[in-house]
Amino acid sequence: MQTDEPCTITLEPGTHYICQCGQSMNRPFCDGSHAGTGKQPHALEITEPGDVTLCGCLQSQNPPYCDGSHLKTR
Repeated sequence: MQTDEPCTITLEPGTHYICQCGQSMNRPFCDGSHAGTGKQPHALEITEPGDVTLCGCLQSQNPPYCDGSHLKTR
């Protein structure tokens, strides 16, 4: 996902590291590209499998979840 739009994906239980720098080539997941940016990925702990809507614009006030902030940047 290389977009400002949110994405809804199904995640399995476990810890998922969500990109917060915008440089990952594997967005929404972290690939380590944040090194040297001063930003860190968000560790998202999932306890039950299910769908989550993740922020793509990196402006959410509730990261890593989408809060509609992408609509305000247009």
